[in-house]
Amino acid sequence: MESVQTFQALVGARLWAAVVAAGTAREYARGAVLLRQGEPGGQVLALLRGRVRVMVSDVSGAQLLVSLRGPGDLVGELAPEAGVTRTASVVALDRCTVAVLGAAVLDGVLAGGARGAVREYLRIKLVAMVGAVPVVHLSSGARVARLLLEVIDRAEGSDRRVPLSQEAVAEALGMARSTVAEQIAELRRCGALGRGPRLVVVDRSELARRAGLSIG
Repeated sequence: MESVQTFQALVGARLWAAVVAAGTAREYARGAVLLRQGEPGGQVLALLRGRVRVMVSDVSGAQLLVSLRGPGDLVGELAPEAGVTRTASVVALDRCTVAVLGAAVLDGVLAGGARGAVREYLRIKLVAMVGAVPVVHLSSGARVARLLLEVIDRAEGSDRRVPLSQEAVAEALGMARSTVAEQIAELRRCGALGRGPRLVVVDRSELARRAGLSIG
């Protein structure tokens, strides 16, 4: 599995530090909504700590997972201007710390050649989203394994806990709760997940194999 491409990695440590310094620090509890679909834009959030899930409501009201973001990422970059409506909601998976800044401020920090960094970041994220579409054709087990793998790969340090309930996994993937429960039980039987009520990855290689991905 390829390493996660963050905005911080794209622009480098110096410019990332400048972006963070230009913003206003804000903290969110786990489960808090950082940005809400349908509301006007106007701000971009630089993620300093914690992971978030980007969710889109369809016409039936179902919440579908679009992507996951972690430290070093931006969220809200699709609707940085005040006159643009947000197309997705951003919900905290962990306790999160962010730097909040307006589009004009971000442009000022990234003046010159780095100004195209936001456009390049958008391209990377949109390509990743389009590339995720074939995932719906995978088996239910592979889809669950891929989601859990992406969550832990965005964790800080060696944390292998997945801060999602089975209900949340089912909701994110648009799957039946019973189907997810069956797949979680199988991942526990094969040793990819630990025993107990919480989702904890104990064998990343086995989880990657179950996800149909190369081990790396």
